[in-house]
Amino acid sequence: MALNLVSCDSDIDPVYVLPTDTISLGGASGDIVLTPDNPQALAMTIYWSGDGRIALSDTLLQAPINASVETIQLSRDEQFSNVIDLSVDKGVRSRQFLCEELNSLLGRLGYIADEKSPLYIRIRSVLAANIEPSYSSVIKVMVQSYRIHLILGTVLDKDWNETSMKLASPEENGIYQGFMGVTGWTNWWFREANNIVWGNLGEAGKTFHASSADDHWNFWFPDPAGCYFTTLNTQEGWWSGLHIDNLTVAGDISGEMEYNLKTNQWFLPVNLSSASTVTITINGKGHLYNKETTDMGPAIEQNVAFGGDSENLTFGETGSNISVSLPAGETMLVLDLTDPLEFKVGAGEAAPEPEAEPRLYFSGVVNWNGFDDYISLYDEGSLAYGGAHWIDSEWGYRAYPQPDWATAYKAADGATPLSGGLILAESDGNIPAPEKGLYVMDFMMKEMTYKLTKVETVTFTGLNDDWSEHVMTQSTDNPEVFTAEFVKEKETPWGVKVLINNDWSLFFGGGNGNLMLGHSDATTGFDGDNALTIGETYILRVDLGTQTYSYSLK
Repeated sequence: MALNLVSCDSDIDPVYVLPTDTISLGGASGDIVLTPDNPQALAMTIYWSGDGRIALSDTLLQAPINASVETIQLSRDEQFSNVIDLSVDKGVRSRQFLCEELNSLLGRLGYIADEKSPLYIRIRSVLAANIEPSYSSVIKVMVQSYRIHLILGTVLDKDWNETSMKLASPEENGIYQGFMGVTGWTNWWFREANNIVWGNLGEAGKTFHASSADDHWNFWFPDPAGCYFTTLNTQEGWWSGLHIDNLTVAGDISGEMEYNLKTNQWFLPVNLSSASTVTITINGKGHLYNKETTDMGPAIEQNVAFGGDSENLTFGETGSNISVSLPAGETMLVLDLTDPLEFKVGAGEAAPEPEAEPRLYFSGVVNWNGFDDYISLYDEGSLAYGGAHWIDSEWGYRAYPQPDWATAYKAADGATPLSGGLILAESDGNIPAPEKGLYVMDFMMKEMTYKLTKVETVTFTGLNDDWSEHVMTQSTDNPEVFTAEFVKEKETPWGVKVLINNDWSLFFGGGNGNLMLGHSDATTGFDGDNALTIGETYILRVDLGTQTYSYSLK
C-alpha cells in the first residue's frame, strides 16, 4: 500500500506557464500638437496585440483568460526612468486619449508648454508577483502641450465628486487660498486645473502635510464646523485652516454677523431711513489649525479683518474702512466669500435655507401597512439617509420623502437588491428586495442611488477610551436591536462607535441619543456615557431601526 502511494505521487506532472508572444503596440504616430480650443477632442489612440490568454504546458488544462495585469506606461525618456502608469481593465486592448487628459498627463511628466518633445509609450504586463513583468514594443511620438493656467482649483468631496467650493492662486505660484464652509471633520480633496489631486501626506500625525502622491489620504478639517480661510501650499507641501469664530460690523452700522455655511456668506440685517453710502469695518476672531497645532489643537488665536474695496475685499489680521452703498428700508448686508478671486460686501438677500427632511420612509420592507420603517438624515449636503432594517419582502419596497403615499421612489433599470439608481414611481415597480435578513440601508437622494449591506456582526468600540471591538448581542424579539453590558471605568473622550461587519468605514456614530450612519471620521462617535457613575455596570442599547441609543443601569 505504501508503494502504491509513492507511485501515485510521482505520477503528478508539474504544469508550467509557457512564454507568451511579445506584445505589439501600435496606433499613435506623427506629431501631436495639443490646443485648449477643444479639450474633449480625440488626441491619440493606441492599441496592442494579444487576447488575454496564457498558454500552459499541459494543453488538456484550460488556462485562465485575462490573467495578466496590464498597464500603459508613459515616459519622457526611452529608459522609462520616470513614468506615469495608467491601469487597464481586463480584456481591454486599446485606449483613447482626449486633448485635455493627454495635456494633463504631459504636465505631470514635466513637459514644457509649446515645445515639441518625444513621448515614449509601452505596455507593462504582469502575470504574478513572483514573475518578472514583460513589456511591449515601444512607440515614440512627438507631442506639444499647451499651458494650463493654475489659478483656480476645485474642492472635491471625500468621493472625488466636485463641490461648489474653489481655492485660488492668483499669482499661479502653487499657493491656493479661499474660504470654505464645512461641517466638523469634513473630508475633502483638492484638484488643480491640470487634474493633479492633492490630499494629505498619508501618514499618521501628518494631517496638515499635503501630497499629490498616489498613496496620499484625503484632507480633513478639525471638529469646529463653520467658515475656514484655507491655504494649500503645493510648493512646500502643507495646508492650514483658519476658523473664523465671529465677525463684527462697526461704523455707520453695527452688529454681529451670522454665517450661512451652505452659501458661504456672512450677513447682518440692516434698516436705513434713506439710501446711503456707509463706512464700516469688519473685524473678528479666528483660530488657526496647522502643522504645529494638528487637528486636535489647541489652535492659535488670531485677529481677522477685511478691508479695501467693497467689490474686491482684502483679508488679513488688520483691515481698513470699507464704503458700501445700501438702499433705504430693510435689507441685508451680505459678505460674499464664494469667489476666491473676489470677496464682496454689499446689499443682498439672505439665501433661503430649505430644510432637508429628517427621515426617508419605507413601505414594503416587511409589509405595506404604513410607514413605520424609516432611516435618518446623516449628510444634509448630499441628502444622504442611513439606518438598518430587517427586510422580509416578497415583492420589494418603495421609498417615500414623507409618510404619505403621494410621492414614492422605485428602482431604476439595472438596479439590484443591493445597489442601483432611483426614479419616481409613476408606474408599477418597486426596489427589489434582497434575501431575508438585516441590512444597512444607505440612500443618497441627491445622487438618486442606494446601497444595502447585509449585517453579519455588530460591535462597539471607543467606550472607556478602549478602541478594541466588543461584540453586541442581537435581540430575539427585535432583530434591529443590539445590547452590550459594560462597567463604566473612565472617561470616553472621543465617543462610541457601533461598527458593522468589523468595518471601520461603515459604522454608526451620532449624539444626543440619535445614531447617524458614518463612512469616515466626518461622523463622530456618540456620547452619553460620561454622565454615568464610575464602577457601575450598565447596558448599552442601540436600535438600528429607529437610529437611537441609550444607557441603563443594570
